[in-house]
Amino acid sequence: MRAALSAIIAAWPMVAKRSLSHWRLLSTVVIGVLLSSTVMAGTVIYFDALRELALKNSLNQVEPLQLDILLKAERGPTTVEEYGRVADAMTYQYEGRLNWLFQDVQRSAKTATFYLTVPGNEENAGRDDARAFFTFNPRLTDNITLLPGGRFPNEQPIELAGAPLALEALVPADAAEMFGVGVGDNISAVPYWRDRTPYTSVVISGIFERNDPNSEFWHQHDTLFRSITSGSFRTMPFFVSEQMFFNILGANFTDMDSSYAWHLDTDRDRLNAGNTTITHLQVRTMRSQLATNLFGFRQLTTLDSTLADYDRRLFFSKIPMFVVMVLIAVVIIYYVVTLSSLLVEQQRGELALLRSRGASSGQILVVFILEGATISLIAIVVAPLLAASIISLMGFTPAFADLSGGERLNVFITRGAYLMSGLGGLFSFAALLIPAVRASRIGVTRHRQQSARPTGPPFYQRFYLDVMLLVISIFLFRQLHDQGSVVATGLFGTVAVNQALLAVPALILVAFAVSLLRLFPLSIRYISGDSPNLMHLIVGVAAAVQAATIIFGSANGGANGGEWDWTARGISLGIVALMTAMYAATERLRDGRLRAIGLAAQFVLIAALVLSPATVPVLEFLAYNNGSTAITPGIVGGVLLVSVSAGVNFFVPLPLGLIFLAFAAFAQRAPVGFSMGMWQMARNPTHYARMSLLLILMAGLGIFAASFGGTLERSFREQAQYATGADIRVEGLTVNSRGSSVPLVETYENIELVDEASPVVKAFGTDLSKLLGESYTMVAVDGDTLNRVGWFRGDFSERPMSQLLTQLDHANPPIGIDLPVDSRGIGIRVKPDRPRESLALSIRIKDANDRYFTYVMGLLGGNGDWLTLERGLARGTNFRRFIPLQPTQPLTMVSLAIHDTNSRGRLRAGNITIDEIWVRDGSNRVTVLEDFDAVSDWTVLRGARESITDILQPVSAGDNGEAEQGAAQFIWSEGPPLTGRGIYHGPEASPLPVLASRSFLSDTGHSVGEEFTVSISGHRTPIRIIDSFEYFPTLDTVGKRYLVADVASVVRYTNLEPTSAEIKPNEMWLRTTSDTISGAAGNGYDRAMLVADMRDNGEPFQSRAVYDRAEALEEATVDPLVQAGWRALLFMAFGAVLILSCLGFLVHSYVSFREREMQFGLMRTVGFSMRQLVTLVWLEQAIVIGAGMALGAEMGRRLGAIIMPFLSHNERGTQVLPPFVLEIDWGTLAITYGFMILVFTAIILGMIWFIRRISLQRILRLGEL
Repeated sequence: MRAALSAIIAAWPMVAKRSLSHWRLLSTVVIGVLLSSTVMAGTVIYFDALRELALKNSLNQVEPLQLDILLKAERGPTTVEEYGRVADAMTYQYEGRLNWLFQDVQRSAKTATFYLTVPGNEENAGRDDARAFFTFNPRLTDNITLLPGGRFPNEQPIELAGAPLALEALVPADAAEMFGVGVGDNISAVPYWRDRTPYTSVVISGIFERNDPNSEFWHQHDTLFRSITSGSFRTMPFFVSEQMFFNILGANFTDMDSSYAWHLDTDRDRLNAGNTTITHLQVRTMRSQLATNLFGFRQLTTLDSTLADYDRRLFFSKIPMFVVMVLIAVVIIYYVVTLSSLLVEQQRGELALLRSRGASSGQILVVFILEGATISLIAIVVAPLLAASIISLMGFTPAFADLSGGERLNVFITRGAYLMSGLGGLFSFAALLIPAVRASRIGVTRHRQQSARPTGPPFYQRFYLDVMLLVISIFLFRQLHDQGSVVATGLFGTVAVNQALLAVPALILVAFAVSLLRLFPLSIRYISGDSPNLMHLIVGVAAAVQAATIIFGSANGGANGGEWDWTARGISLGIVALMTAMYAATERLRDGRLRAIGLAAQFVLIAALVLSPATVPVLEFLAYNNGSTAITPGIVGGVLLVSVSAGVNFFVPLPLGLIFLAFAAFAQRAPVGFSMGMWQMARNPTHYARMSLLLILMAGLGIFAASFGGTLERSFREQAQYATGADIRVEGLTVNSRGSSVPLVETYENIELVDEASPVVKAFGTDLSKLLGESYTMVAVDGDTLNRVGWFRGDFSERPMSQLLTQLDHANPPIGIDLPVDSRGIGIRVKPDRPRESLALSIRIKDANDRYFTYVMGLLGGNGDWLTLERGLARGTNFRRFIPLQPTQPLTMVSLAIHDTNSRGRLRAGNITIDEIWVRDGSNRVTVLEDFDAVSDWTVLRGARESITDILQPVSAGDNGEAEQGAAQFIWSEGPPLTGRGIYHGPEASPLPVLASRSFLSDTGHSVGEEFTVSISGHRTPIRIIDSFEYFPTLDTVGKRYLVADVASVVRYTNLEPTSAEIKPNEMWLRTTSDTISGAAGNGYDRAMLVADMRDNGEPFQSRAVYDRAEALEEATVDPLVQAGWRALLFMAFGAVLILSCLGFLVHSYVSFREREMQFGLMRTVGFSMRQLVTLVWLEQAIVIGAGMALGAEMGRRLGAIIMPFLSHNERGTQVLPPFVLEIDWGTLAITYGFMILVFTAIILGMIWFIRRISLQRILRLGEL
């Protein structure tokens, strides 16, 4: 071992000299290794800094007193010994667990509550609201000021005639003023319990005022003692000394319990990110332990909830950041691999020379190991220091200014930072050894072969490691898809993160990028018109995927539907087989005319299939949709089909064979520079693919990181818009129940600033078609106004929500009979089948403002003969002090019904005969509303389950045989009491059209187009699902079930039953005109004032809550911690993309020029002009840069669209609503990419400048060597 170390030490100077000889290339590798370790170490340091900022931010949002801990326990009797037991238990817990956290501890005590009365009235004590208690606090004298004439109380009892016990006490000035007492006054305190001392007389020795009413000294007194007896009682606190509290009060009131309190003053500066977890745990443990051992224990603090909220916010905020950090680290490691490979390639001649001089592969590998180990060790040591310095300086940036106060960020270099730096160094060391192992095996013969022939495919392609990586990434993505998020919730609510799934984005990006390199040579040969193998591969894969999708896809329909589904599948398979066969036959043709006929036949056939009703199995890829325009490319049997939807739908079929012929024709006529460039790239694709892969990863990282930041900011805005639904939303609306009926919508629209109002009804319901009655929420809306008032997004439903809401109108609503405007009373003539003393007849009337009123006409008693029931339309009652709500003319009678008023019995089956209904005006003139000559205009109410057998029929003859003209008979079956059974004026109710949430359909098993019955606030209603939606503003469609219907139809049908409560809008969605309107007096009436009036004054109607979108948007701005973290992370991502891309391209161009310097010189000697060489260089670099950045950008966009939904959770770990929509920060990205392109252009121009300076004589001499 010692000999080996000696050999390494002896060899190290030679290795150092060798490394310094090519320091220019080596420095780029060192930068990559250092960046790798810096990013890895910076992950720990950065997140620690964010934790400190998050903790500071969370604590600053809480009042200092709320972070203090108040402890209280009750115990009796009131003795020093019992107090000692409580104090021992308390101090044992807080000193043993959290003593380091507290800067001060206060203690106090309070007796049980006494009745307070004047002397001599002790027997009547407790009959008023006067109460008192005794308390002590050792620090009282330092925090009060005695008013003139007062003194501190005597420590011993005083002699007072007739009093069993008399003592002195201090009282606060506000309590003395409330009771009207002063210094020297005597008050009796009588215990509410029986004790050996019946009462005590208290002489007020002094009155005091607080030195500082807001001092934390009074926190425990006001929170624990004073608040208990506040409210409806007047309370007098008597302040005594600790000695008097125990030795006098406790000794005389032996059955008295007391409360003992401790105020633990928390020093927030002692909290840091490292001790928050143990602090939270100790606070919770202390609460549980003391609650178990002490009676009446209470622990009041927001410290534990604040720390829990901090941990939760930090936990969910850093998950997406960690994903991007992993992606950055992976891209940097690949950069190291690429640059080290280029470095080794430059040393192949040197290595071959060493092998020819007798050096073994092991010896050469040791050289590389020493070189790589030196670089890695230096990076491991320096990286944490560099990361800490950079992160500390971020405090001066605008991103962290609000959190850091414009100062340096507090950073700590922990053991974890060095461990992560070491991990990054090990990864980099492994990346350096990968090309070194291959290079150490190069001999002279192999070196000459590689110099004369193009490099073969890389080892990961030869051993199909790229395919294996792709399979692994697909497997992990499948697991992520099944789990639904990187965050998993356990059985008991514990939240955990699957660490492996955090690397899925990086794995997917690398796997697909590496897999695309397999297509790079085929693509070059296809574009150059040399080989159509790429086209054959694409068509074969597309046909296989289409066939597998058709065969193994889910079937639709039932028995007959399944048969038709397999028929359709057979047709689709036939189309795929026919088009693939035509493609294969056409490509085998060598005759140009026959080939043209085959291509034309493919074009015509696919056009005919697209125009026909047949479903063409298109394999969609690269679909693009920006809301107004949708472009969907696909492939069907060798034909590229591009479908475009932009107002007018059209498609463009283009055979792939025709595209290849166009490329081949162009290649034959292209300039020599183009042909040579394409030939060179097709001959040696590995050299170019390596740089393309680096650019793909860099561009993908940039797009992915930019999409994270932009998507997050957009999501916060849209969450506020989704939660509010409209500019202003009034929830829990309570319409007036007194005075006169007023129009609801018009009242809101008459308010300044309100442009339009849309009523909404949210009601509980059950699915009556299910055995257990699945619950749901009915949301009834006005589709016309809600389209203008509400906020919707295009992905809330498959079809635009504006179209869906306008289809909710009901075809045949209840009609009703209009009453004359001057009607004052209403009457009805009925005849029950027998006297029914408990049966009441009611009529339902609707007024001009769509308010519904029930008029109980009377009981169906009597002797079974005809009854004339009449009552006035003005509503009144003898049991209330106020006049109930009065209807507004004109009125409409909508229904009439009977119900049994005996709630303990059941409604017995029977019938009534209805002759006519009339109204009486102010002049006592009677107008018949309905004479029941025909019953076709009336329909039976089906609100009760038993009403399905109810019948309404005309009556042709009376019981005695005389004719009864114009009468109707209503027959009902047995049922529950208090439930209305009757008829309404209007046609038979058709199913109500509704929209169903996807959660409703999946949970209940219903489908679009199905008809069934549901209940809406207890009212049976037939419905028909006309369409579905995924999301709807204000609704939690992920965890709950919803139906959306027309508000007018729901209100009409649910209010038909007279005995039920009125269903009316309970929400109002408002669209405002502007933020401010000038009043008559010149004072601006702004939006904030309007919202305040609605909340505080209940204008114009009382409500439970009022949501303002402007407030929500202001509050829902991105969390400063999250925003700062993302800005810094985007800076890191774009910085890595910019630096590594430019360095990588610079090294790649330099190595490429050095390798091909002789080739360029020979091309000049054989007649190539400088313009042709420049064309060749520009073409090669443009293809490498263009293909790499374009593919990387598209892969990054796709990766963001795939991964972002799995990261769409809020700070509590639940899915955000609405879900994320990809939003890319194109501005920052354009600046970064623009700078990259400028640098690339400068590098290419420099390469051209070197080509122009090539000395042909020197090149020819090198060739002779």
